Amino acid sequence: MFKDIFGNNPQTKILDFLADYPRFDYSITEISEKSGVSRPTVYKIINILLEKKLIVKTRAQGNSSLYKLNTDNKLVQIMLKFDFEIASKMAEIEVKDTVKKYKPVLTRSKPRAITT
Repeated sequence: MFKDIFGNNPQTKILDFLADYPRFDYSITEISEKSGVSRPTVYKIINILLEKKLIVKTRAQGNSSLYKLNTDNKLVQIMLKFDFEIASKMAEIEVKDTVKKYKPVLTRSKPRAITT
């Protein structure tokens, strides 16, 4: 959702992915694959996001560290709420548009005969 509003830059792509699944933690490889950002770029951005306390290192798994959104951070909480509100509004608009599109079909008094 963030990519649609804030652009398609690597930091936004990573935050967008992590915001979709805020309770789970991911390795650099998983973040790279799921966000579409190269591994070297993820390594750079992870450090920035850690410094800003937007993400936290949760644990180590073998030689890999795992990261997730820092849901204790007030800014992240606002970001997730914003993401939810945008998604809700977009879904509401989509439903209204779909109803408008199909309303004439749904309000016919007699069903049409089906011919094969």
